[in-house]
Amino acid sequence: MSNILSSLMREHYDDYFFALNHIREICQEITLSGLWRSGFFNSMAFHGGTALRIIHGLNRFSEDLDFCQINKRYPDMNTASRSVEKEFESLGLDFRMIPRKKRSDNITGYYVEGNTSKTMRTCGLPDSISNAVDLNAKIRIKIDIDTDTPEGFGLEHEFRTIPFNYGVTILDKPSLFAAKTSAVISRHWKNRIKGRDLFDFEWYINNKTPVNTTYLINNLRRDELLNKESTEDDILEVLRDRFESIDYGSALSDIRTYVDVNDIPQNWSPDHFIDLSNKIVFI
Repeated sequence: MSNILSSLMREHYDDYFFALNHIREICQEITLSGLWRSGFFNSMAFHGGTALRIIHGLNRFSEDLDFCQINKRYPDMNTASRSVEKEFESLGLDFRMIPRKKRSDNITGYYVEGNTSKTMRTCGLPDSISNAVDLNAKIRIKIDIDTDTPEGFGLEHEFRTIPFNYGVTILDKPSLFAAKTSAVISRHWKNRIKGRDLFDFEWYINNKTPVNTTYLINNLRRDELLNKESTEDDILEVLRDRFESIDYGSALSDIRTYVDVNDIPQNWSPDHFIDLSNKIVFI
């Protein structure tokens, strides 16, 4: 058992799904630490829901690690992979970082994965939880790297001391909000949407985060949803049309395994999100 890992689990033993989500989150931060040690963040920025969760305290769990390229340099991913694996090894965990098939020309992907049951035991979870897991089940963290980042983003540099000492380059909050708003508009199939995108969109509004207008428009231009002459009113119109077409029941089903039952929204509707969008502060 790793004393560091078992101390991080604290009170998260009794509920299987909460314990598994918490272990996944620890593994995400081990991965970030390994990437940082390899120099990965000299040319990449952290963004997406997990960035919002880990760095800014979003009140939901998140699965993937998303990064975007911020200059013309590209990290040596063999070095990055070895560094991540060594970081896990230093804590008594056997994880591997492996390439996965590209889903598009501008997205490069990896998996960081290790045995679930062994990881639970190393983290000090009782047998009543670790024995409930299929012996071949894997914790798998998906990494997406966007190599065609639109212009106009802002950056911050954050250093973490809990649970591990490591640093990240991250899009600033207005740019994170811009990327999330773009996802709300463009990432859908028919009338379905990731409820997690809506949850995060509402978080930004409630936390009075302004949106990086230039970066938002450039994201939507890349997806051919706006053009360079588009205005803030055009953005609001696109959002209004989007919110009127969403299946909110499906969206709520998407978030149930990521949030505490007390945090599941009760008021999602077209009018609710249109009202939220009218509160956006464009900068």
